[in-house]
Amino acid sequence: MHRHTSFVVPALALSAGLAFAACESSTSSNSCGSGTAPSLVGTYALVSYTIGLTTVTTADGATGQLRFHASTYGASITVPLTGSIADSGSYTVTGSKCISQNSLTGQPQFSGTFTLSGTTTGAVFTVSGSAAGQVVASVWTKQ
Repeated sequence: MHRHTSFVVPALALSAGLAFAACESSTSSNSCGSGTAPSLVGTYALVSYTIGLTTVTTADGATGQLRFHASTYGASITVPLTGSIADSGSYTVTGSKCISQNSLTGQPQFSGTFTLSGTTTGAVFTVSGSAAGQVVASVWTKQ
């Protein structure tokens, strides 16, 4: 289900960490939360990105933007010495904290959970999970 590509593993995990978590089939519905999911629609700026044990932040020169529309997303991220990647596709939120991604650019699927601390400018969007066997997490602020 997950593919590894030597050059792309850090980059693909970047796109995965952009925020497209998916509740895996083994995940119970309780772990995805109950109630109404928050609207993710908006534009977010990267704060930090983690893959494995390595975290980079905007202070380290990392940059990125994430855009959610009603059912689609677009994202780009650049990490010094690793490179840049762009991704886009569709997403579906499950429960109040899981989201599934369907990349149109061939990126591997990401599974995990998210939190959104508000809906206005400055709200913090956090996602964590795994992609292609890598632990991935990212933090974004709503613009």
